[in-house]
Amino acid sequence: MAKTLQLLGIFSIPIGVIVKYPKLMDPKLLLASIIIFGSGMAIEKYLLK
Repeated sequence: MAKTLQLLGIFSIPIGVIVKYPKLMDPKLLLASIIIFGSGMAIEKYLLK
């Protein structure tokens, strides 16, 4: 589950860039991607020890 969250967070960034290509990426989507990736990393580091 933790790796899935990390993968989802990583893949959200290129998808956001592709969707909004001529313009910059939506900052809300970038923040959501970082939060999703961070939660996956925290689950892996602290709960799956």
